[in-house]
Amino acid sequence: MQAIVQLRGEVNMSTAVHDTLKMLNIHRVNHCAFVPETETYRGMITKVNEFVAHGEPSADAVETVLRTRAEPEHGDADVDEAWLAENTDYDSFEALAEALVDEETTLKEQGLSPVLRLHPPRGGHRGQKHPTSEGGQLGKHQTEEIDELLEAMR
Repeated sequence: MQAIVQLRGEVNMSTAVHDTLKMLNIHRVNHCAFVPETETYRGMITKVNEFVAHGEPSADAVETVLRTRAEPEHGDADVDEAWLAENTDYDSFEALAEALVDEETTLKEQGLSPVLRLHPPRGGHRGQKHPTSEGGQLGKHQTEEIDELLEAMR
C-alpha cells in the first residue's frame, strides 16, 4: 500500500495531472489517500510525482492518522473504537491499520471516507518545491520518511 499526500496546489498544474489526482481521491492540498501497489496506480503516482509525497507507511503511522483523521463516508459521526466495532469488520484502529497495510481491505469498503484531510505539517515542510533527492519533500519517500511526514500532519 502507498500513502499519497498532495503537497502542492493547483497553480500551473496540467489538466492531466489534475484529473489523475481526482482519480486518486485527492482533491486538495494536505489530503491523503491510501492506494494499493499495482501497475495502474504506479503509473498514476508517476504522473503526479511533482505535486505529491508518496511512500509505503508503517502500520503504526497509519494507525495514528486513522485515530485522528478518519471520517465516516456518510454522516458526521466521530470515528472511535466503538464506531469501528459497530460499523466495520475490525474492532480497533490497530487491526484496521494492519489490514490496510496488508491490502486486505480499503477505507471505502469499511464505510470510511477514502480521503484523509490532514493538518499542515507541524514544524513546516522541508521544501515543497524540491524532490527528496534534493532535500525537499516531493516524490518518493522511504518508510521512515513518509511515517515522519504523516506523524507531523496527523
